[in-house]
Amino acid sequence: MKRLLLLSTLALAAGCYTKESETPTGLTSFRVEVTTLTVGDGSGALLPVVNACAAKYGNDQAAVPPAMRGSAECPYTLPRSDVDIGLSITALDGNGGEMTSFNGPVSFRVVPGDITGDYSKRWANLTNGKGTGSVRVAHLYGETHVWVQDEPFELDYADGGVVGDLTQVPPEPATRTFATGLSTPIRFSEPAIATLQLPEAGFETSVFIKQFLRIGRSPEAGEPLVQNCDPSDPNNGQQMKLLVTGTDSSGFYVTDMTACRVLEKSLTGANIQTPEPDGFNPGRFNSVYIYNYQFPEGLDAGDLIWTLSGTVAEFTNTTQLSFPSWTLRENVRLLPQSEWNKYLSQVPPVEINGRLCGYSGSPYLDDLLCGYSYKNFKMESLESSLVKLRRVKFPRVFKNCDANGNNDMPMFCPAGTGASRTWKNCFEEPADDPDLPERQCVIDCTLGIGQFAGTICAEKTTYTNFGQFVVEMNPTGPAAAGMDESVPARITKLSVGTTQVSPGRTQAEGSRLNLFCDQPVRVRFGDEDVGVDQTGTLVAANTRFEYTLQGNEVQLALVRDATATRNASCQVAPDSRSRISLQIKDAVPDLNPDCSETDADAARALQCKQLHAATFDVVGHLKHVGPARPRWNVLPRDQDDLCCYPGPGLECPKPIKPCP
Repeated sequence: MKRLLLLSTLALAAGCYTKESETPTGLTSFRVEVTTLTVGDGSGALLPVVNACAAKYGNDQAAVPPAMRGSAECPYTLPRSDVDIGLSITALDGNGGEMTSFNGPVSFRVVPGDITGDYSKRWANLTNGKGTGSVRVAHLYGETHVWVQDEPFELDYADGGVVGDLTQVPPEPATRTFATGLSTPIRFSEPAIATLQLPEAGFETSVFIKQFLRIGRSPEAGEPLVQNCDPSDPNNGQQMKLLVTGTDSSGFYVTDMTACRVLEKSLTGANIQTPEPDGFNPGRFNSVYIYNYQFPEGLDAGDLIWTLSGTVAEFTNTTQLSFPSWTLRENVRLLPQSEWNKYLSQVPPVEINGRLCGYSGSPYLDDLLCGYSYKNFKMESLESSLVKLRRVKFPRVFKNCDANGNNDMPMFCPAGTGASRTWKNCFEEPADDPDLPERQCVIDCTLGIGQFAGTICAEKTTYTNFGQFVVEMNPTGPAAAGMDESVPARITKLSVGTTQVSPGRTQAEGSRLNLFCDQPVRVRFGDEDVGVDQTGTLVAANTRFEYTLQGNEVQLALVRDATATRNASCQVAPDSRSRISLQIKDAVPDLNPDCSETDADAARALQCKQLHAATFDVVGHLKHVGPARPRWNVLPRDQDDLCCYPGPGLECPKPIKPCP
């Protein structure tokens, strides 16, 4: 029996053997060496490195050694334009040796990044296993690799066909190995919220659409990320701090508290009608909405997070991150209630005023819609940030313009120039346009013109379907009167004595004017030669006087009232009646703007009267709704984000509290 077992064991052992793995033959990989990295405008200028690295070399970018540039200790700044990467390429065989028998084209790929430029920048030809090339790429960040591969590159397609100069495409070889190789890492700054929000090449939508981004860094993953700002920026070198500014049923808003300032003139194509006093955009492009598909359990307004990741998307022109994940840094609800707002108090909301809406020194048709211009990067810089509206008026009329009952409201846009500029179809308007009656109704209601001149109207179908409604913004005038003086060029200042005076320029017929004087005056409105005496309308001192020009009235005349103790300092300004959208259904469900002062229920009628007579301060997140009119929408978080200035002899509508 033992002999049988021994023979069996020997037989099994004889059936087992070891075979050495075969050495791959032919092309297996490439050695990819980065030789140059320059600005992609053909100038050959070197890309700058982060300030912390440049400071080690006397803040002289040219003094930074080539070996240090793009390393983990000395990453490049995030480029906002194309970059040219020069390459030296060597074909390798299965033993890692040079394969001099390889001849043919190879293509490039850069991860992360988007290859740009013409087809000549997307491939190189190798002769006897060696070659050089240059790839043009954009949207680089973090740890980046250049890949060289033995396969054809992707062509560009548009309108159902191939575009680009096909003479720059090399002949396709008979066979491909699909071998690949990559460079050593090239280090760029890590992305921030501003990376995906900053406009590029004059476009407001994010250039990182459909890309997966990770923002921030957890402590276990390395040193905290710091801001790479201009050395004069107080936030330069500050640790990135991501703050949750609000939550809703589908996600939450995040603001980078230490983001860098952005000069207005640094953005290509910016439509700057009235510059900001300090030259910087009012926002820092440092906020984003996180679409979580449901309420973000475990997050509260005021919390800090370490990291944020997701796929960049655009929804109605608002940039957001979808399919997100995040790591919590600090939950303020675990602290005493007195500390819940300790971080939120450090990011006060920015007031939306005429300067941000895009006012120039003179009234313009587009002023009716705040921030209408797609190149208004002042508003874009505040997208998804907390903002404040001051002394807005709610609509008095809700008009259903949906004549055909399809729940779809036609768009409208301004068209023409100068005095002929008007509101009409955004596209070529057919003679028998079936939407014309609906469109005209929407135009008149939204803008308060035509049949709705002199009132504030909101389109009812839009309110019913989306909860959005139009509010009228604070008019231009002196701050002492509670008005908006952000565009001083629109305010005419006059010294009014015993001899009548008038502003140096006439007003457009039908304009609404606001007048404010520190002494009592007499005023009269009329044509260019209007005069006034002590029989004119009395305007009390330090009282806002509002008047809408009638008929052919284009001018006003002022004279000091007989009871005045000195000459009056007066300020007069046209009211552009700018509109912006508000959405309060989730924040204040008990406040119904679509009400009637003649409601049979006395309590509801009084509530409506109080709402119409009051003006409101509103804080909320700013969202861009491209197809809507107005295009910008403010969403309060709860009823504490609203307060009111009650009308004469009235109270605030419930549950809104008076403004302090």
